[in-house]
Amino acid sequence: MNKIILLGDSITAGYMEDHVSQALTSRIRQQLSKDIRVQNVGIPGDTTVGALERLEKHVLKGEPDFVTILFGSNDVLLTENISLERYQKNIETMIQMIGSQKVLLITPSFSNQLVQHEERPNHRILAYGNTIRQLAHHYQTQLIDLQSAMLDAPNYTDFLQADGFHFNEFGYDLLANLIIAKLK
Repeated sequence: MNKIILLGDSITAGYMEDHVSQALTSRIRQQLSKDIRVQNVGIPGDTTVGALERLEKHVLKGEPDFVTILFGSNDVLLTENISLERYQKNIETMIQMIGSQKVLLITPSFSNQLVQHEERPNHRILAYGNTIRQLAHHYQTQLIDLQSAMLDAPNYTDFLQADGFHFNEFGYDLLANLIIAKLK
């Protein structure tokens, strides 16, 4: 394995304290061999629709050995109008274009319902997560069940910033450790 590409939205991009950071990328790099390149192509606000539009340029041209795919937190927004069926089709298309043996699917993270209950209701996030589980099983891809890992903690909101959606340092520790464990 020489190159890993992290594909996703603001969670992947490392959005912390109102800017994109190296929060996820640096944690993963620290735990991998120095000869493995880690490229983060997460974009805040992105959805599976946007990911498909940029997949060739940001992922396929880079010829990665492995690609993590983490979407859903923006797709669930009612304002985005991305149905569960379209989300599934978009993720399936990504798997097919990248190749299932290179894909590591990640279920979308839960949000703090005290802050995000109208924008990102957890019952919708769970449904999108179930779709990821089904696709991972169907295509025999690697799977990180971030939702289950969050629920295994005493309080999953401890992983989130005050906005109730983006990860804090503890959230990035969790996500990076899950990715590293799966890669190894």
